[in-house]
Amino acid sequence: MWRLYDKVETVFALLLLSATVLAVLVAAIGRTIGLPLTSAPQFAQLFLLWTCMFGADLCMRHGEHIRVTALPDMVSERIRRSLSVVSTVLILVFLVWIAWHGFHLAINNWSRELGGAGLSYGIVTLALPVGAVLLIISTLRRLFSRGFSGVLQPDMDAEEYPL
Repeated sequence: MWRLYDKVETVFALLLLSATVLAVLVAAIGRTIGLPLTSAPQFAQLFLLWTCMFGADLCMRHGEHIRVTALPDMVSERIRRSLSVVSTVLILVFLVWIAWHGFHLAINNWSRELGGAGLSYGIVTLALPVGAVLLIISTLRRLFSRGFSGVLQPDMDAEEYPL
């Protein structure tokens, strides 16, 4: 099941990235030929925001987020494990908080219109809680498969990478 989930999420992230590039290209071509599409930049921003959320989750899935290792490298292994536990708990608490408040934000902004695009601004704000939920799932998957000390460590197995 997780293999299919990972594949679908990766394909969706690539489609969103492609849509971002296409929207920017259409906007640029439209301006160049004197027929600007006022909604194209808004679609590009929408797609970029969703791409960032899915990309953040893909990074979390492989443990590729930025890490500052100066402090953990200076302390003992026991303290390093404790720091991993604290960091993971703080990450999960923060993501739950973001998801909770983000869903309320999206619901409250659903009737608001996104500029000239005619889309709901709720679609834009929904990216944040959806991304947070995806990150929670990936963090918990890493926690259950690698333990606290492996949650924030990068994967060394190249065959796990779908591309």
